[in-house]
Amino acid sequence: MAFKKDYEVVVNLEKVLPHLKAKTWITLASVTVMSSAWASDLVNGSEQAQLETINSEYSSRYSEVGLDDTIALYNKTSSSIDANKIKLLNNIDIVKADSKVFQEKLVLGEYDEGIAVALRGVSSSISKLNQELAESEAKLIELNKTIAASQSSVTQIERDKNEQLLALYREIKDRHLKEANVVHRENYSGKLECKVTESLSACVNRNLPYMKNAFALEKGGSERIKLTSYKVVDATQKLNGDLTYTVSAEYKNAFNSNLDGEIRKALNLDKIRFVFRSNSADTEYFINDEKVGSGDTIELSGNYVGVYNVRAVNKGTTQSLRLNLKNDGDYFFPFTKKAQKTNVKKSQTPKVVAKSAKTNEAAQITKSVLTAAKNENGSETGTFSNTVVYKDEVFTYLYPVYRGNNKSAEVFLSRDDATQYCEQKLSSKLPTPAAYKYLELYADLKPGDYWTDQGRVYSSQKKDVFDKTFETNRFICMVSMN
Repeated sequence: MAFKKDYEVVVNLEKVLPHLKAKTWITLASVTVMSSAWASDLVNGSEQAQLETINSEYSSRYSEVGLDDTIALYNKTSSSIDANKIKLLNNIDIVKADSKVFQEKLVLGEYDEGIAVALRGVSSSISKLNQELAESEAKLIELNKTIAASQSSVTQIERDKNEQLLALYREIKDRHLKEANVVHRENYSGKLECKVTESLSACVNRNLPYMKNAFALEKGGSERIKLTSYKVVDATQKLNGDLTYTVSAEYKNAFNSNLDGEIRKALNLDKIRFVFRSNSADTEYFINDEKVGSGDTIELSGNYVGVYNVRAVNKGTTQSLRLNLKNDGDYFFPFTKKAQKTNVKKSQTPKVVAKSAKTNEAAQITKSVLTAAKNENGSETGTFSNTVVYKDEVFTYLYPVYRGNNKSAEVFLSRDDATQYCEQKLSSKLPTPAAYKYLELYADLKPGDYWTDQGRVYSSQKKDVFDKTFETNRFICMVSMN
């Protein structure tokens, strides 16, 4: 059968030198690697121009920092120190050996002028080498400080570039999502090789799947389009069996996770960037037992694919989660200002009860969860994570999720327990009705009723405040950033 076809350089540097010794900084050229976006039909000309501007601006700003030149000078100075140390050791060995010979001759009553002159020359060389080493080591310390400052600038430049790329990514994605609703109509012609004894209709019906696939391949493949109509409107067959056909096809551009990944790759966003936050500067963060930073906010990037064990440790208290780290993710680990002392019996365990209203996916968490119950081996039966719903310069709005027994569940509490959760676990409070209406403008609240600080509930479906209907409801904690 035959068919007729007409047709984001990241420079990783250590911030502090643990010891002043020979150490090499690796220089990565600041030449921007042009991504495959230029060859991708998923990115149009205007978007490609934006990408070129972003990469050009990054390259220019990176060059202005002068990090590569500083690193090159650091490496040169470090190599000079190594060479001078070797020269110094050699000269010291010469002094020791010649001094021994010179002393032996003096004991015998001989004064060797040649050895004396040589010793004076070597001694002068040692003095000069020591001075050069001291100057080079001092220079190395200053260069290290400059590199640390430059790296901070580069981090900010990379952050700006990443934000611009993410904005462009969202723009491209939104365009494809809109285009996915547009029906395209097109006539398509092709040829088939049929058996001489085979009728026109039989040949067409037998090859119909292949004909549809041939059309889809012309449009980028079955993952790129979704056929909504495919009708053979004309067909002619020769005596030798060759068949020519014309098809009227209707299709929509498809958008799925594979295409989303192609766009990210085209924009060089394969390396995900995310943030760990805490309400304490004494928090240390670990990914798969490897410490990745400390402080109230750290920004990380890397090829994190899959599920990772993430721990946040603060003054002996640990929060552990298994996370599928997402690009532009913001993960918050709150710690109480004062440890809450609770006496929990071993028999006390969190009760997770399926919600019997409109959905079975939600779950109710009883008050015993607030006391962090433990099982018989002493480990906690469940942990909390807090999803960032929205954040601005004044508040961060967090939605609590309970995790236990390899499952996650939404948290439904009474108004008093919800207030206690926000106060004790997050040093925060329940939002006002005005705050919920503010959130509706910038965030997608899950359908349902939410506790307000007034004891009434805000309905995300009715967009208004009502008297409570149920004793337990969803809630959000409003954490002050000041």
